[in-house]
Amino acid sequence: MMTVVAAATHLTGCGFHLRGFDAPLDFEVEKTAVVIEDNRLSFPLKLPLTSRLETLGVDVVDGMTMIENAANSKANSIDAEKIALIKVDNLRFRRYELVGVLTEIRLVLSADVTYDTYQNGQPVTLTNSIQVERSYQYNEASVSTDDQQGDQIRDWLYDSLARRITDQYIAISLPKVAPNTRVC
Repeated sequence: MMTVVAAATHLTGCGFHLRGFDAPLDFEVEKTAVVIEDNRLSFPLKLPLTSRLETLGVDVVDGMTMIENAANSKANSIDAEKIALIKVDNLRFRRYELVGVLTEIRLVLSADVTYDTYQNGQPVTLTNSIQVERSYQYNEASVSTDDQQGDQIRDWLYDSLARRITDQYIAISLPKVAPNTRVC
């Protein structure tokens, strides 16, 4: 018991506490373009991803608008402003069913995401495959033919994928400043 009390006293006396970063989250570029394939499967990701980024203070522009502006600025030989890019490709659903007395369904949504941004004035490109999944069960004999829970799970998967993409984008943009450390 005395060891626990002594350890707690030592840690609090040492200044142990939760801390964030020494520098505020500040994006090096003012605008971020979101490029998502234009199809029925990919389009439902655009709204949650855009709203999550805007909630964090990111100025989101449409990817097609960015491409048109870049073409116009090259034609006019004007320096284009720096714009970060989040590109989502190869978005795909997989559905796995384990049929028994109860049917267990596992839905998996995955995508290849490319982040083009700047750190210390230098362009940085990172490509990751991101996957989110959720499973549920139902008794086919006691439910209607509509899979309402599956539709709700799909919406949850889009939101979850948007959150993961946003989290990775923020992690790339975090300042590379070493925290001040204090030694007791």
